[in-house]
Amino acid sequence: MKIQSSLIAAAAAIFSVSCLIALAQEKAPEPRVVVLDPGHGGRYIPGKTDGTQRGDGSSWNNTKSPKKGILEKDLTLEYALEIKKAFEASARAKGLNIKVVLTRYEDKHMSALSRAAVAVQQSADVFISLHFNASGSHRAHGTKVFISSEKHPYWEYVNFNNPYAKEDRAFAHQLADAVAGALEPFGGDPENRYVHGDSKGDGGFFKDGLRMLGYARQDSHLYQAVMNLIEIEFIDNPRVESWLLSEETRPLARKAVALSMVDAICDHFENFTPPSAPRKARY
Repeated sequence: MKIQSSLIAAAAAIFSVSCLIALAQEKAPEPRVVVLDPGHGGRYIPGKTDGTQRGDGSSWNNTKSPKKGILEKDLTLEYALEIKKAFEASARAKGLNIKVVLTRYEDKHMSALSRAAVAVQQSADVFISLHFNASGSHRAHGTKVFISSEKHPYWEYVNFNNPYAKEDRAFAHQLADAVAGALEPFGGDPENRYVHGDSKGDGGFFKDGLRMLGYARQDSHLYQAVMNLIEIEFIDNPRVESWLLSEETRPLARKAVALSMVDAICDHFENFTPPSAPRKARY
């Protein structure tokens, strides 16, 4: 009788623990996922790769600073790791249960499609591709953010519309304001910030790196996501190089941008209501 009672008590205890575990799992909120894409990566191989790695939409590197020769691909990874670190140290981000994933953690080549696939696999809520800019005159400066515009009469291999351009645009302005403002103390001009995709057709969709946004935007699983590509500054401009990439300011500016992006993304999660239902898959 005592053995039977003990077995019943043990079974009841196991059942209670199982119920508590199930209840805890049921109540545990899903993490909000931020996917950061450090643009470019890998190396140029004469005879095997060209400016766009044989047309896969992602070149090994686009620009570098004029005096120090700092490569864009190295800066994008440097900034992505700093942003991830800032999220992990932020009490506000922890309270919002934010998880940060990078498309690459090392200097390697990834195609536009493989970068977009990371956002899809992770069910990203925010997808940002990090880049640095250059101009023909080498005198341009400022922060630019690109989005998928509402209509694309011709985009690489596919014609498509972006039904979430309104959400993408609102977040793009929020991000541009935050990053440009963070760079002002070092020498940046916060008035020189732009969001492309409002009324510019493809918004430069043949620009290297932007094909990835098109791939990701077509996936019906990412209806809740906002996504864009940010060109943080023009590093081919000697004046920008002097205030952004000196030994003293390089880590400080990087940290300031990271903190500004943490705040902008936390603001987004606190105020954004995603669309109520996904659009139909188109492929």
